[in-house]
Amino acid sequence: MMLGIDGVLLALIITFIILFGSILSGFPVAFAIGGAGVLSFVVVALLDTAGLLTHSLVDVTSPEYKDLLNSGVSRLAISKFSYPDLPRIIEPVFSQGWERAVDRTLSFVVNRINERVIAGQSIETLLAILMFVLMGITLERSNIANDLLTSMARVFGGLPGGLAVSVVVVGAFLAASTGIVGATVVTMGLLSLPTMLRNGYSPKLATGVISASGTLGQIIPPSIVIIILGTLAGDLYSTAQEERARSVGCNDALTYLGEPAVVSVGTLFQAALLPGIMLALLYALYAFGYAIFRPESAPAVPSAGHTDSRTNRRNILVFAAGVPAVVAGAFLLMQQTNIVGSQDVTIDSYSDIGITASLRTNVDEQCKLSMIELHGQEAWDQAVSEAEAIAAQGGVEASEKLTEDEL
Repeated sequence: MMLGIDGVLLALIITFIILFGSILSGFPVAFAIGGAGVLSFVVVALLDTAGLLTHSLVDVTSPEYKDLLNSGVSRLAISKFSYPDLPRIIEPVFSQGWERAVDRTLSFVVNRINERVIAGQSIETLLAILMFVLMGITLERSNIANDLLTSMARVFGGLPGGLAVSVVVVGAFLAASTGIVGATVVTMGLLSLPTMLRNGYSPKLATGVISASGTLGQIIPPSIVIIILGTLAGDLYSTAQEERARSVGCNDALTYLGEPAVVSVGTLFQAALLPGIMLALLYALYAFGYAIFRPESAPAVPSAGHTDSRTNRRNILVFAAGVPAVVAGAFLLMQQTNIVGSQDVTIDSYSDIGITASLRTNVDEQCKLSMIELHGQEAWDQAVSEAEAIAAQGGVEASEKLTEDEL
């Protein structure tokens, strides 16, 4: 092993160093990441061909390994980390050659393009990216961002660091509207940077606030990154849960977990909303605190007329609070009058199946023990009692085709 480090770990270190250097080179991030991937593979392939990158694996032909299997240990649970005393063998990182690795990678990419873009069901989800780009172009061409920044400056401009707080607020709105970091940073830089510098703001604070607020597009929903991540993470999560279920002796993840192993884009949006809002608040608090302790770096911007400023500020606050309230009230009213909301539409000509137990109980002993360890004995006993009650009532009702009158 080169430097006494496992070849896989050393390959990851090389990839990280090249990626970090590529990002610091000043090239656009998209090109830097792609170039770093190609360059890292070339370096790792050359080192592997020279015999400098090797890693150790558990010897599956050894008697010790077979004894573990015979004792009931799952094959998936055996590794060199969980059983460090097992005999090992040394192999190259690319055991079948780097050419085979390239072939498998290209096949994976082509298959993913076919599944996700050409023939996959997630094409509707990926279409949202085009809509977000269109929304960003609309914001740019219509000067809505400029008007929003002007309005926020009237509200917060009289406070220390008010312009910086306004930039954070507008940046959060733009991030939620476009979901694109680059577009938000460029737009905010063109709109707010000259104004902040003209009013005596520190260049470090001005550029830092613009860059920080622009990156909120990565996390505040809707985010293009989260959409792409959600389409990929769903399959990875379900596959991992299936392997996890099989490793503990269950047939599938639904049996082991008691619920479908699904990670959707909506779930990721819900998880990212609160952290995104908290980040925006922390950025605004930092700008305000910075202005309190160093007022010369973020001075308050005096208004042309005190009365007009107070009137404009009150009107803006009333508009900001009143419009959402009116929209929410109108939505609730339309929901009560059945204009929006649930509608009586026949989407299936078959009846629903009956209620089942919270957990599947018709499993073997090993899966039962694993489910008890995961859910607890109380949950298992409750599922058993539910299954017995359902069986006493004649079992689960099967789905049946509805008649014309029932439809």
